[in-house]
Amino acid sequence: MARAEPITFHVPASAANLGSGYGVLSLALDLPLGITLEPRSDGELVVARGDDPHAHRDDPRHDPVLRGLRSGAEALGVSLAKGYTVRVEGTIPRGAGLGTISASYAAGIGAAVRLHRQRVGAGAMLDRLVPLGADPAHGAAALLGGLCATVPLSTPQAPVQRHHVQAHPIHPDWHCVVALPDAQLGTAETKRVLPPTLPHGAAARAVGRTLGVLEALQRGNAALLRDCLIDELHVPYRRRLLPGMSDALDAAVAAGAAGATICGHGPGLLAFVLGNSEGPAIARAMVEAFAKAGRTATTLQLGVAFYGALPPTP
Repeated sequence: MARAEPITFHVPASAANLGSGYGVLSLALDLPLGITLEPRSDGELVVARGDDPHAHRDDPRHDPVLRGLRSGAEALGVSLAKGYTVRVEGTIPRGAGLGTISASYAAGIGAAVRLHRQRVGAGAMLDRLVPLGADPAHGAAALLGGLCATVPLSTPQAPVQRHHVQAHPIHPDWHCVVALPDAQLGTAETKRVLPPTLPHGAAARAVGRTLGVLEALQRGNAALLRDCLIDELHVPYRRRLLPGMSDALDAAVAAGAAGATICGHGPGLLAFVLGNSEGPAIARAMVEAFAKAGRTATTLQLGVAFYGALPPTP
């Protein structure tokens, strides 16, 4: 019997929150993990990670790609008895707010779906990712690509959290500049600075601005995006966590960005630009702002990723 061919696909990095769309909006960025799934015959599940030079130090049983694969296989009734090797290539910077862990979980889910060979809903697969530890917004973009909104379908007290994933169109001229300072912020730390409650007025303004961000990204409206990326839910509290963050956000807009915000939980920063001619100037301005605060930063200029861990819908 002929040996089965390897399965290959890509999983994108992602930017979540997008201003006031806290935990809801996300954008897939064209910085992929390359995934190759190869059959074995010894019953072992093996991950070979070329994306992380330190991965060999970790217990492979807890690798997020393998955890995603096992969870997806369990949900879809896929047998892993013969064993598989999952090869991971490419680099999504860790601890920067680019959805690295969510992308790894999504890679495992994507492998299970391809072994299943039938269409599945993105919401059902996101419901498998979140209990593993994936962020709902990052997870949606990792699964589908493009511009996504994650809609919670259950109350916070429900024993099982359910989600609906919306895919939204995005204008093809948008590009992103991501600034990555030489520091990491733990998720617990970035959540600790958030207030336990918010005024009703702030919540209402956040809903309206979230809808504005969606329209601006769909229509390529830079002025609307600049106004609607203003946030009162998390950005004002997180932009003070690291010296230079606040100044770098302001510098990006002054250099021509249509708007700038914190990428995920940070400390990475995300600036939007129509076209890419102003990208280098925006990148320089953000790096210089961090340098004045005594921090080194690198930048990435990225397009939108129109692919995800799940197979494209015919």
